[in-house]
Amino acid sequence: MTRRQWAAMVSGLLTAIVVAAGLVPVTLRAQSKPPAAAPPPADTTATGAKYQAAMAEWKSKIVPAAKKEGEVIWYSCAQATEAEGTITAFNKAYPDIQVSQVLSPGFQLVEKINTESAAGRVQADVYQCGGQSGRTLSWRGLSEDFVPPTALDPSVKWRWPIMNKETHLAGVFASVSGLNVNTKLVPAEKYPKSYWDLVRDPYWVDLIKRKRVAFTDPRIANIGVYHVYGLKDVNGKDYGEPFIREFAGLKPKLFGFNESGEVARGELHAMLGGPWRVEYSMGTVSITKLCLEPGCVSTQSPLFAVVKGAPHPNAAKVFVDFMLSREYAEWRVQALGNTPARADVAPRPLDDPAKHKLQYAGDDRAERQITEVLKWVIASKLFDY
Repeated sequence: MTRRQWAAMVSGLLTAIVVAAGLVPVTLRAQSKPPAAAPPPADTTATGAKYQAAMAEWKSKIVPAAKKEGEVIWYSCAQATEAEGTITAFNKAYPDIQVSQVLSPGFQLVEKINTESAAGRVQADVYQCGGQSGRTLSWRGLSEDFVPPTALDPSVKWRWPIMNKETHLAGVFASVSGLNVNTKLVPAEKYPKSYWDLVRDPYWVDLIKRKRVAFTDPRIANIGVYHVYGLKDVNGKDYGEPFIREFAGLKPKLFGFNESGEVARGELHAMLGGPWRVEYSMGTVSITKLCLEPGCVSTQSPLFAVVKGAPHPNAAKVFVDFMLSREYAEWRVQALGNTPARADVAPRPLDDPAKHKLQYAGDDRAERQITEVLKWVIASKLFDY
């Protein structure tokens, strides 16, 4: 491990301590404000001529310059397995470019990049994390309007538009979030059918009060606020603010960042909004995913962006373009169980958004509305316990 990588690890641990100390909501007050007017949409039409022109420049200028730069500083919330696998896959294709990860939650990385930019000393080349924090980077004008050549390849078909038109970010794969349940601890006859069951069924009320059910903290830019948005706004007629207040009143255990297998290990009966890991899909652990009425939520994440003013701009572009490659998509399906944007790579059945009832599409429009819900959650103090 290089000195830079050790420094990145220490940085990640320190920022994790900040999250645990409860300092996250203050940071997000500044983060969650998008600009008044949306930037013009990016032109990502995949025409043969445009692709050929992009590839000509790519081969003659970008890739040679990237190899000369020889380094990518990757600001990312990717945990160990994902980060190590991503770097290994990238270096198989580009062994001349070293990748160093700086690990932190997405919203903290955005603030770090913002501070670096204001001081005129940008250290990050590539940013990658979730939908909220990634779009915040773009809304603040901190990302380049870069369209990877692979996004223009007319021979590649996508499950959704690979480039987000407003924010110019690459949505490489989708994740479906529901209620993760330990099947050894929770009998099938006790599985909840709707979100209302969590606050009205005595069985689930008791578990939540005893901190045996967790929720991803909705006061941060993570999957928890996506659930709140779906229930409060998208399905406000049947759920709305009354449900959010009733659920928060039970004081579910909150995780400031993604869980690390507590449900699978039996430390929790269930978690709402936790990540769905590849071992869950393979049936090697006692866990299942439930899409309660009115449905699961899904995001196009991680969102990859080339940071404006990056010290290694060409290497950054090569790194982001590789994330759209078939080989990387195949690795993510096998190693992490994600659903790739590429339609020529089949997802695992339990991770395919097409096989789940979803509340809404996690696109730029939804993300703008989610920023307002995020501010509402923080101001309401419902989860400040």
